[in-house]
Amino acid sequence: MGKLRGKFIGGGASACAVVAALVACSAGNVSPEGDQQPSVTASPTTSLPKPEAPKAVTIVAVGDIACDPTSPYYEGMPGFCEHEGVARQVGRFVDEGAEWFVPLGDIQYENGEYAAFREVYDKSFGRFKDITAPVAGNHEWYIEGASGYFRYFGKAAGTPEKPWRSFSPMKGWRILLLDSNCEFVGGCEPTSPQGRWIKATMKAHPTDCVLAAWHHPLRTSGEYYGVTDSSDRAAELWESAKAAGVDVVLNGHDHLYERFKPLGGIQQFTVGTGGKNPNEIVNRIPGSQKSISDRYGALALTMNADSTYNFEFAASNGDVLDQGKGSCANE
Repeated sequence: MGKLRGKFIGGGASACAVVAALVACSAGNVSPEGDQQPSVTASPTTSLPKPEAPKAVTIVAVGDIACDPTSPYYEGMPGFCEHEGVARQVGRFVDEGAEWFVPLGDIQYENGEYAAFREVYDKSFGRFKDITAPVAGNHEWYIEGASGYFRYFGKAAGTPEKPWRSFSPMKGWRILLLDSNCEFVGGCEPTSPQGRWIKATMKAHPTDCVLAAWHHPLRTSGEYYGVTDSSDRAAELWESAKAAGVDVVLNGHDHLYERFKPLGGIQQFTVGTGGKNPNEIVNRIPGSQKSISDRYGALALTMNADSTYNFEFAASNGDVLDQGKGSCANE
């Protein structure tokens, strides 16, 4: 409200003294000339606070991580067992605000024993355990019931009978944590327990954007190119994911980073760069937009409220090697 301006005009000639637009008399405002004017009522302007934009949420993902403590390379042969450097980069992303860490399988070599998890993985990545949402790789299932994996991660990993889980990191987004070791979990096809769970979950929680994480990639230019044992597992889950409206799929298994052109509305990232020895690029297949096989690192994916996402793949020394933006397109 502004300051009052002008002065009161006395002498008894006016029925009331006013400052226009702020004071109104019941008989009307009276001008110095004696003409009656319409009453004016002030309408103060209220400044309402602007609503805050919905907060974006970032997850960090990488698979194929910690070396076996009995490996001859464990003590530091260059190009092998670089999980400590990757853990430092994950820590940088977390320090910058990332809220979730998603290990993409083959988290602890060679067989996922609990003692190895405690001796190696935990020393580098244990500090992220409270924000970790893991998926199992084939190496976790090399021992019966993937017992070391489920013992180490506890409830965050689900159970051997039902390892699939789901959560919503923010409004408009849902994350599906799946298991592509189909023979151990009752199958991966749409009619399997896992496939039916995916369908029921998305029916119960319809949302604009869906991200799914599992270990085996459908497409790869790396050493698993043409290996049907890997791609067939992924194909079954891919069918279920597509029907459920999944927009982004995160995988590991092949020890490289690869980003593909969306296929049927689904964007695939392979992030098998967690520390184990890298795999070579064998045949860069159609649709591969970026492939890196000689650097370790992690992917940060930021989910936005407008059904878009930003991604950044950073090497273990912090170098940004790939980045961009995508949108949810699989309806």
